[in-house]
Amino acid sequence: MAGGKLSPRQKMINMMYLVLTALLAMNVSAEILNAFKTVNGSITNSNGMIDLKNEKVVKGLQNEAKNQPEKVAELMKLVDQVKAKSAETTSYIEGLEKQLNKAENDADLEVGTHLLAEGKDGDLLKTKLEAYKNDITGIMTKFPLPSAIPVDVTPPKTEESGQKLGWKEAYFHMVPKVAALTILNKFKNDVKTTEAMCLDRLAKEAVSVEVTLDKFEPLVSAKSSYVLVGDKYEATIGLGAYSTAIVPEVYVGGSRVEVKDGKATYTVNASSAGSFTVPTLVKIPKRSGGFEEAKGELKYEVGVPAGAAVMLDKMNVVYIGVDNPITVSSGSGAEKTSVTPSGGGMSVAKGAGPGKYIVKATTPDLKANLKVAVTGGKATDFPIRVKRIPDPVPTLGGKLRGGNAQPGTLKAQTGIVPVLDNFDFEARFNVESYDMVFASKGEIFRATASGPLFSPQMLTFISRAKPKDVIYLEEIKVRGPDGTPRKIGQIVFTVQ
Repeated sequence: MAGGKLSPRQKMINMMYLVLTALLAMNVSAEILNAFKTVNGSITNSNGMIDLKNEKVVKGLQNEAKNQPEKVAELMKLVDQVKAKSAETTSYIEGLEKQLNKAENDADLEVGTHLLAEGKDGDLLKTKLEAYKNDITGIMTKFPLPSAIPVDVTPPKTEESGQKLGWKEAYFHMVPKVAALTILNKFKNDVKTTEAMCLDRLAKEAVSVEVTLDKFEPLVSAKSSYVLVGDKYEATIGLGAYSTAIVPEVYVGGSRVEVKDGKATYTVNASSAGSFTVPTLVKIPKRSGGFEEAKGELKYEVGVPAGAAVMLDKMNVVYIGVDNPITVSSGSGAEKTSVTPSGGGMSVAKGAGPGKYIVKATTPDLKANLKVAVTGGKATDFPIRVKRIPDPVPTLGGKLRGGNAQPGTLKAQTGIVPVLDNFDFEARFNVESYDMVFASKGEIFRATASGPLFSPQMLTFISRAKPKDVIYLEEIKVRGPDGTPRKIGQIVFTVQ
């Protein structure tokens, strides 16, 4: 444009046009600068509101100390850790803002580029944001956040000259100072929002709830619903009250029963005669975590029109591998009564006392039978279900079932102990073998033990364990009273 057969005057005009075009290309319009200022001001106001909200949440949590001192003390330790990490990251970002503000012109394209796109501070900012996100995740392990942490260092989808830009170039290369400040303020807002999410989650763990008893109904408890002529019928009548806001967990005989309107209804088929006692467990959730438990028993009797009766002294089930005591009553005396089993590999032997027997079984059978015959009378069939003993739950040392643990606590345990929850019989399971998987800093190590105790290699893994390492105890193989090998669940520990 400045060459060819042009006059010196025309060449000068053309040169000036090129210079003006370049200046216009580098100039940022006042409208764009004002838009960035508006957005930045809005984010600053939002940050201030989040700070005020967080202060109120912490004060509310501290006020709960009088109701739950131990729980609040535990939660406040996590609050302090979250606030310290947030303050450290926010302070670094504010330091970058001070350096950018040394440039007086909001449209300055050099200060952000030099400091954050070309300098080391851009990479350092990304590293600190990533570290903050990981630290918060670790602090909140016991109380996971309901949604993802908003801190995001994914590069924006921007292209220049057909090539994808890196993180710091996409955010800070050749952007006006006011735009760079707005981006930094946005990251600061992400940190404060994350802090607010954590504080809300921790405060929720300690909120006391006033229980309102909003349902009432009469309760009637009778000593017996069956009386003879001349006997007295006696019942206790009272008022029952409960809250529909609290949904309990109800277990009868080890099985969970559905709860509707605060009540559980237990139904069972009376397949055999006798007196029955079934264990019950009611678990009420606590606001601070865990459950309050109340144990009891259901007692009922099943009769037959006439003749013999079979009463299973434990449950209406015969379990394989253990002694199942039963009581047989025929009304004609034990000496005139015979008991014949069929199905389930059952055998019957006389127990200690009249009418007492011990039943053993070898094979699962839901249609087994005990035939009770009385001399000179009619034989009566009593359906029996033959089942395997339920799988035990693996524990470490009989107590630990997973979760957070210190290496010393793990090392002090005697080994894996299978436990039968809510089971009436004395039944022991022996551990034959299991594996330990040790996950540390992205590496996986495995060891196998014979029997319940830790192998030397497993003890080495535990000694090397550092906070955030994970230890899995899996492939646990046991053998119970029925002699059948089984593989039960796993236990997972996070090292603290």
